[in-house]
Amino acid sequence: MAKTLFISYSRADMVETDWIARLKMYLTPLVQAEMLDVWDDSRIKIGDIWRTEIDTALRKAGAAVLLVGPGFLASDFVMRHELPVLLEAASQRGTTLFPVVIGYCGYVATPLERYQAANDPNTPLESLDRAAQNKILNEIAMAINRILRVSPDSPGVARTASSGVQDKVIREIARALGDTRVAFEAQCRRRDGLVRMIETRLQVHSDMEYEKFFFKYYPQLNDAERFEFDQIRAITEGPLYRGNRRMVELLGESPSLIDEIPALVVLRQHLVFWLNKFEKVFLPNKAMCLLYIGVEDGVPFPSHIDKVIAARIASQTAGS
Repeated sequence: MAKTLFISYSRADMVETDWIARLKMYLTPLVQAEMLDVWDDSRIKIGDIWRTEIDTALRKAGAAVLLVGPGFLASDFVMRHELPVLLEAASQRGTTLFPVVIGYCGYVATPLERYQAANDPNTPLESLDRAAQNKILNEIAMAINRILRVSPDSPGVARTASSGVQDKVIREIARALGDTRVAFEAQCRRRDGLVRMIETRLQVHSDMEYEKFFFKYYPQLNDAERFEFDQIRAITEGPLYRGNRRMVELLGESPSLIDEIPALVVLRQHLVFWLNKFEKVFLPNKAMCLLYIGVEDGVPFPSHIDKVIAARIASQTAGS
């Protein structure tokens, strides 16, 4: 059974930035692995008794994220109802609280002050650039994942696959990583060649990121450049997409591997973001041939993943 994560917030703090939606993106891998059930009041349906629904979710919650801003602290319902219940649950049942200071507010003057916030209360998320915000949101998701991995009722623990199945899955992931690496390296060679062609013909030199460079000069491509552009796009649409999608499928089918190898959590998050951008941004935009997800999104590709998987396969071989 998935563990319930309760999100406590005030709508007044969501006006400029939808922090709930931002946070949920980073929790998606845990939800897809059926390890986590994220609850906020958007789950209340027309006709439901809203107070009863919230009370039920509060009682079920094994952890809670508190998005603290001036609206949160000014909300009578949050401060008189939700927060006392959560503080009691933390004290009596060990419910884990994750306070996140999203806006300048009097956090240190509240009962939450004794709880370690995910970020410095003097530097709320609204004061940070997007990359720094993403880093903190990702760290929260990682912390929640660690709690789930040690929880006795976590489905990731209860549904442990046989060692034989795990061995097969990890080898398939290794093959998919190898295939996508070969495709990526081939794409990089074509990318660099196309950049040289465009810069030479147009007599320009640019330090722009590759995605932005090709987007800018796409309308000016000649036939030869357009051919190379299409080859690069075909690699993104073909082997890169297939490999990344397959790895996400494999990890979703084998959540016990994520419990065993934490680096796979980072890999899965990176791939989920890549696939989301592929569907929502890349496919509709014919002026894109490359698709990169990285540090600025808070989900960089784990560069050490090949070594981690190779070590795991080596241990399988040694133990067989």
